[in-house]
Amino acid sequence: MNLLQQVQVLSARLAPLGWGALLLRHGLDLGASDLEAELARPLPGIDREGVPGFADFHADATRGVEPGNPAQSLLYHALASPAVHPTPNGLPAPNPAAYPTLEELDALENYIYARQQLALNAAELARLRVVVFAYQYRTAARTGHGLYADLTYSRTGIARVGTSPAHYDPRRRSFWPVPANGRARQDIAAMGARYGAFLAVQRQLSPREVLVGGLANDADAGRRFWIPRHKLFAGPECLPGLHLTLEYGEFHLNEKLRRIHLASVPGAIKPLPGFNIDQPPFVRSSKSGTTFVELQSAGSSLLVLPVVSGRLVELAIQRRSTTNTDEIVRYKVPKAIVHHPPQPEDNRYGLASFKITARTGVRLAPEYVNMRHEVVADATGKLRVDDLNAWSKDDYEEKLNDGDYEAAHFLDNSADGCVGVKVAGLPHDMADPVAAYSLVTAPDFLPLVDQTTIFTWATQLQNGQRTHFAQGSPNPLSRGRWAANPAILRPDTTSAAFDPADETMTAVLNHRQLGPRTSQLAAPPTVADEAVSYLPDAGANVFAPGWDVSLSSDEQSGVFFMTSLGLGSPFPEDAKLCAALNSFWPAAAPDASRTFGITTLAPTAQPLLDTELGYHPRHRLVQSNTVAARPGWDGEFGPFLEQLDQGLFVNYADLDRSDYVSNTLAGLLHLDDLSRITAEEMIARMEALRACIRQLPGSGDMVSTTRLFLVEAEAIADWATVATRFDGRLTGSGYRYVFVDMDAEIQKDPSDQRRQRRKVKRRFECQLAMQGRKATLLVYDDDAIRQPTVVNP
Repeated sequence: MNLLQQVQVLSARLAPLGWGALLLRHGLDLGASDLEAELARPLPGIDREGVPGFADFHADATRGVEPGNPAQSLLYHALASPAVHPTPNGLPAPNPAAYPTLEELDALENYIYARQQLALNAAELARLRVVVFAYQYRTAARTGHGLYADLTYSRTGIARVGTSPAHYDPRRRSFWPVPANGRARQDIAAMGARYGAFLAVQRQLSPREVLVGGLANDADAGRRFWIPRHKLFAGPECLPGLHLTLEYGEFHLNEKLRRIHLASVPGAIKPLPGFNIDQPPFVRSSKSGTTFVELQSAGSSLLVLPVVSGRLVELAIQRRSTTNTDEIVRYKVPKAIVHHPPQPEDNRYGLASFKITARTGVRLAPEYVNMRHEVVADATGKLRVDDLNAWSKDDYEEKLNDGDYEAAHFLDNSADGCVGVKVAGLPHDMADPVAAYSLVTAPDFLPLVDQTTIFTWATQLQNGQRTHFAQGSPNPLSRGRWAANPAILRPDTTSAAFDPADETMTAVLNHRQLGPRTSQLAAPPTVADEAVSYLPDAGANVFAPGWDVSLSSDEQSGVFFMTSLGLGSPFPEDAKLCAALNSFWPAAAPDASRTFGITTLAPTAQPLLDTELGYHPRHRLVQSNTVAARPGWDGEFGPFLEQLDQGLFVNYADLDRSDYVSNTLAGLLHLDDLSRITAEEMIARMEALRACIRQLPGSGDMVSTTRLFLVEAEAIADWATVATRFDGRLTGSGYRYVFVDMDAEIQKDPSDQRRQRRKVKRRFECQLAMQGRKATLLVYDDDAIRQPTVVNP
């Protein structure tokens, strides 16, 4: 079938499923006998205000299909926008089959570009290259210009590992980490990324291009970015007079375990005899037989889908030459070296993580390595793994401090790599295609919270983001300006995939098309959008060490570059520290500082609710049979107040006794609750937190410096239904936050060696009514003295 016939088929399939009636409200008839003419004619009655999901359709667009311009094509917006649904009321249709597939969207994209009839002369072709982009159609609020829904591009895509296959949710027009089987508390669906090949030109940004999140720094004005111009697809209709074929390929690499033992890395550990660190699993790549991703075509575009094994973490195995048997890969844990203040030679983070200290701001190896799973031989010589977390306090601490035991290495199937393409049929004098950077990284436990949204909020805070985040910044990866890993090879070659001078790899770009109406408009009304991004503005920039990617360098060339080799081994080892120290706030990391009783250095900055952190069996609501005991998203139980003979205490998990690797092996990590949190909900929680801290006595007035501990956090759907509300003026929705001032002395929980407690000196209960992001009324109870305060942040 030619492209018009493909569009006719998709129109015939979708029209009776609600799309025919929906588009007729704009004057577009999918059942027209001459569909080509129908899609090309001007439509005088496009209803952007009355039909849900079209408020952010380009204000100057007039046709069902605008040649070469998906953002001004009504049919494409309807089918591709996550805000549009084939129902009279604009709510999602119950049947996923009522939505277009990615293959159908791809066919429509190809038709739109083919209608442009782009003819390029030799001089124009000489300026163009074939470039692979990750791309996504987005609502206006998630674009760089904010004026209309638009295709958004980046040369980096982020796929995420999971325990079950990737789940594309057509209603969201995106992948979704909650598995299709509905086992949201047992499984995490992998997340894919979509790529396409485009003719592109490399130049400085013009007024027609904008970056999502804005310019990263002043140097951006002089940097050269790849600007997509025309999508490429197979067949004779893409470019007049040419017949194209496309063949995609990939290369991905994980060498975290090798780096832990590489002699050139300061602080590295000598490998045990008989293990070869130059072979899998120490170094794994697409060329050494490790399959990190599956490439799946979606028409002419490509889906990169992580390969799943049913586990996020598993033991590393290699045939050991000294025994000629397959053995658990392991290393000898050295004796603890810890200084106060910390020194580069220190080899512990806290008590329980082996640490390879970063030098000069870059990571040459995983900074944190799990060391709490000892490999021992039984009486028959068979190897087994003992979880040291089960040991008693004294034995546990002595073991970890003394070292001199063999700890297991684990695999996590994260990687970084490239997606390349071969295009036949173009003029032979065109240069080689430019590959995209591909990250296969940890799950996104907050899929609806984009990093850029939080970054924008933080940069607008009065007196700066340091009033909220004690360290670091919610800085999106799209603002990073680093080269990509030079060890990444082009598919099917031994040459490097990336130019070490190319620093714009993670930028996220939009074309700005201003017509008579669009140029006069402010941002359109926000439309409902539950799509999940796989572009870098939803990922975390290189932090310490990072969640999605880390920063390393080549000592000989002095080039800094992004790579996955500096991330924790395995990734849950670092995930705990990122989550506990919210100050580093990668987009994918929930704030678990409440779980671990943290009040200094990084007090909670983005509150998770009690239901998300988990209810301990001794929590007051469990004791009263109000809720059932259950662990939270990370397999731990959240904090709770307990009344003892000695007074009121806060009971919380011991950071040094919590092991996310053990929890992952037990299948306890999930995102059932967290997947419901939107960016606006998270901002509202943070604004409520800020309002409380400003009003409470002894709080220091800043979230980043307060010594008060948020021990209880609850969302209130309707204050009028809450019998214990302090003030009748509390109406509508809001939050109930309970803060305490605790003694510095830490006591062990004698009934649970993995938990601690601290005595409460003072307790405050805050009740807040909210309107969107703003707290309209705050009432707090301090020793039964209620203090109403009208708050207008």
